[in-house]
Amino acid sequence: MGKAKLLIFVLLASVFTIPAFAQDGDDLLRVRLRRDFGYSAGGQIQGRFTISTDGPQDLERVLYLLDGDFFAEVSESPFRFTFSTSDYALGAHTFSAVGTTASGAEVFAEEIILEFVSAEESWQQAADIAVPLIVGVVVLVGLGALLPALMGRRSGSFKLGNYGLAGGAVCKRCGFPYPRHFLSPNLLVGKLERCPHCGKWAIVPRASHAALEEAETRFRADAEMGLLEQEPEGGEAQERRKLDETRFFDS
Repeated sequence: MGKAKLLIFVLLASVFTIPAFAQDGDDLLRVRLRRDFGYSAGGQIQGRFTISTDGPQDLERVLYLLDGDFFAEVSESPFRFTFSTSDYALGAHTFSAVGTTASGAEVFAEEIILEFVSAEESWQQAADIAVPLIVGVVVLVGLGALLPALMGRRSGSFKLGNYGLAGGAVCKRCGFPYPRHFLSPNLLVGKLERCPHCGKWAIVPRASHAALEEAETRFRADAEMGLLEQEPEGGEAQERRKLDETRFFDS
């Protein structure tokens, strides 16, 4: 359960950012809320957050208010104050701020209304958002891995030097080059591909021009010697060939 929660928060952290609440004008405060750890979506927050402010260059002090009451007072730029939503009642809360400049003038920030939710509710909301994302990623990865196989890459249809937009790869098993499919899932260090020559699945990076030329030389040499098969042999193909060969021997 702990790993699942961590995965949800990693996904949310990569998709959502805490919005910056601001007003235009040099004589107004601009208040920002940063999520340090927790949940934030749709005006609901839970966890640890940092509120900060910037405004006029001669801003000296900022007074933060929560629901009209004293929340914090900070006298050093960028006027940060860190808090935890668990220290306050659940429900809607209004943030506001008043700044004081060196000349004694007061500047104001636009009010921010956010809802503090419980940890249980934030987990549920996070799961409602993250689960469809996870399912979508799994589906895309599955399709990316399946489509190249369904397209039936055969060694007979392979054209040396024609690698497409995704570039070429060199199989670690047979050492032959082949094009990486544009729709194959990208797993950071390489694309998940099936070699059309030997049938091996692997995560392959984009090969360099020199590596492809060397692999092409091996491919041509084997082709001239008649060592290449017309179709790649996977496990099932090899078994069928072995069964066929047994017909020539008496038991």
